[in-house]
Amino acid sequence: MPTNLRRPRGFTLVEIMVAMTLMLMISAGMLRVFLQVLNTYYYDTAKLQINHDIRTFTAAMSENATYANYFKIFPAYNNLTRSTTTLVNPNDPDQGYTTAMTDTSVNDGQSGDCLVLVYKDLTNDTLISRIMVYFRSPDPVTNIGPVRVMDLAITPSSNLPLFQLIPDIPDPTIYPIVVQLSQDVATGKLFYDYHDRSIIVKGNILQRGGLLNSAHATATDTYNFTVSPRG
Repeated sequence: MPTNLRRPRGFTLVEIMVAMTLMLMISAGMLRVFLQVLNTYYYDTAKLQINHDIRTFTAAMSENATYANYFKIFPAYNNLTRSTTTLVNPNDPDQGYTTAMTDTSVNDGQSGDCLVLVYKDLTNDTLISRIMVYFRSPDPVTNIGPVRVMDLAITPSSNLPLFQLIPDIPDPTIYPIVVQLSQDVATGKLFYDYHDRSIIVKGNILQRGGLLNSAHATATDTYNFTVSPRG
């Protein structure tokens, strides 16, 4: 008696393609959710790092400024002096001209990206024994860059003008970073001279906070505080 045997039926090409499409759509959705969770995690971590940077920066600068005798603010760490040409003898122009380097530090109500805290010699207050330089080295295109610090002992103590005591900084990367990324706001510079008595520090701290290259991948926060040397 003949029997009716059927071969097992496999999946057709169309069914396989539909199944693969559904799997890809589900995988894409799961990957997107996973990346969003990671971005949120890294963004929150960056915000915590910003708060840590602000606390560290304000505490260190407040302490250093408290023990400083006075301060000077310059436009930038690489703009401490300028050359001026004057007559050797104003009463006798025939003697020709001379070129001298002059101070570029800003005045009351102006701002700059280089702050110099000055410490006088304990035995002779006409001499400078130490300087501490906080400076921002921004990218020329984005205007974003780290804040660095240079602590320099003047040995022996000197009565030279301050701008002559600050060494050239051809490579700012050799100095330690106190704030990873910063961006000035309002005045365009980080340090503001308030009545030649106090320093107002105002800017944005930035931290790369996401895996995706998006506008929401960078965490930012504004810091604004005032420090005053003891005089």
